[in-house]
Amino acid sequence: MCAKKIRYEDIFENETKQEKSSELLEAMSSNAPADIDSGQVVKGKVTGVSREEITVDVGFKSEGRIPCEEFFSGNPDFNIKVGDEVEVYVESLNPGSGGLRLSRAKAVTINAWDRIEKAHQDNTLILGKIVGVTRGGLNVNIDGVSAFMPASQSGSGFSSLDELVGQFLNVKVIELKKQDVIVSRKVALDEERSKKRIEILPRLKDGEVFNGKVKNILDYGVFVDIGGVDGFVHVGDISWARIKNPKDVLTLGQELNVVVLNYDREKEKLSLGIKQIQKNPWDGVAIKYKAGEKVKGVVVSLTDYGAFVEIEPGVEGMIHVSELSWSGKVRKPNQVLKIADNIEAVVLEVDKEKQRIALGLKQIGPNPWDQLKSKYPQGTRVKGTIKSVTDFGLFVNIGEEFDGLVKIGDLNWDNKEKEPMKGYNVGQSIDAVVLEVDVNRQRISLGIKQLSDDPWKDISTRYPQGRIVEGKITKIADFGVFVELEPGIEGLIHISEIGEEKIKKINHDMFKIGEAISSLVKNLDQKNKKISLSIKGANRKEERDNVDNFTKQQGSIKLSFGDLLKNKFKEGN
Repeated sequence: MCAKKIRYEDIFENETKQEKSSELLEAMSSNAPADIDSGQVVKGKVTGVSREEITVDVGFKSEGRIPCEEFFSGNPDFNIKVGDEVEVYVESLNPGSGGLRLSRAKAVTINAWDRIEKAHQDNTLILGKIVGVTRGGLNVNIDGVSAFMPASQSGSGFSSLDELVGQFLNVKVIELKKQDVIVSRKVALDEERSKKRIEILPRLKDGEVFNGKVKNILDYGVFVDIGGVDGFVHVGDISWARIKNPKDVLTLGQELNVVVLNYDREKEKLSLGIKQIQKNPWDGVAIKYKAGEKVKGVVVSLTDYGAFVEIEPGVEGMIHVSELSWSGKVRKPNQVLKIADNIEAVVLEVDKEKQRIALGLKQIGPNPWDQLKSKYPQGTRVKGTIKSVTDFGLFVNIGEEFDGLVKIGDLNWDNKEKEPMKGYNVGQSIDAVVLEVDVNRQRISLGIKQLSDDPWKDISTRYPQGRIVEGKITKIADFGVFVELEPGIEGLIHISEIGEEKIKKINHDMFKIGEAISSLVKNLDQKNKKISLSIKGANRKEERDNVDNFTKQQGSIKLSFGDLLKNKFKEGN
């Protein structure tokens, strides 16, 4: 048999050179074969297998017995039977006692050292088992030889070192000094990835499908190793269904199929997709869901403007805040809905191209605006409470969950009032008239001035053109004088209608606020609610009336206007 010549003291320091010399002398005086010596690794044949020990014949005058644990401790699945050839280490020939001491463990260790040295010299990989976590790294067993792997060379983070314990991994021997062996998994992985990368790069085309492994999980996506190249799958490309966090559906190390969405060769940026391999659930949405139909779903998201409802995996509809309640008082979806609510809604619109489904919650029940229109026909007098006062009118609650609006123009008939909102306060009870219930626009229009008749309704009868009227001065401006004829009815005496003489500017000493004044209705514009008055016209009319009265007093005497003037002139002389 062939034996490996190895210096015993270099491997097992517990045996001394004196013991070695003694055994050699004993061997020389015995009948031991010339090529067998203690301190050697030799080949032997298994001649017996029992529960406690294995008997091995190495060609010596006697057989050696080796405890079973030396064969099975490193590999419980190791199978050995009579007739198998194995390598063993000759510990002692010991012819004096007639015994032969062999060791399987030491033979394995010596062979391991040979392979470690060769792997280091040839820069090749060697298989080792991770047996434990130690300070700063991992303990690695290479067929009985202890090696150390720094955590930085593990190819994974410090937090995942425990996950490697018990695994058999290919490692690279990066340092070998005497009995110290330093190995690296990271270098081995990098070299393996580099080889795979060269093979896979030409195949990175849009639409190509690869098998990959989840390498890292972030809140916004995952990195997947497809064999030498890492690609990124955005959270929106993981599933057609809504995903809050990739960790909810994926785990580290998970194997899955991915498809190439885009590869930027200059930036070496690879975008991958998972959901694109699956059928798009939106393909059949337009056929499956029709406007007006009721659907059931689960609330998956709430925003300020609406609620998103999943009606099937990967298909969501949105209920706009305006579609949550008929009253319009729901300002935010969380007032009526919460996440995980199971609800029923009505399909309002389906847009397959934009992948949008508009849903309505309020449409599940009857439209109360139809009932309001029947309950409050135009002209109905109602009592209500002022809910808010704005620059454009009053919002009044009329005893329902709906508020009506009294526009500023419907507060009173006098639209020229400076402070029309004065006297109205929140919480105040008022009477109003229903002007309109607009079902489509969901509005109730109310009026307060309509509680009384419009003073302009028969204005032409009360203030016909040419009549002299009485009123009080309410305002004096540079261009004229405003006169109130009755509450809500006001006329204007323009500066050109004050006297016969032309006046450039009104002297405020000429008139006083509250002063009674007579004027003539020069023009009436009922549509625009304007009355033009004239003092000059009133004076002229008065003169004409005086002439007419004088003429009537003369009885049947027929005189011309010129004659009357002559008579008056004579009377004056």
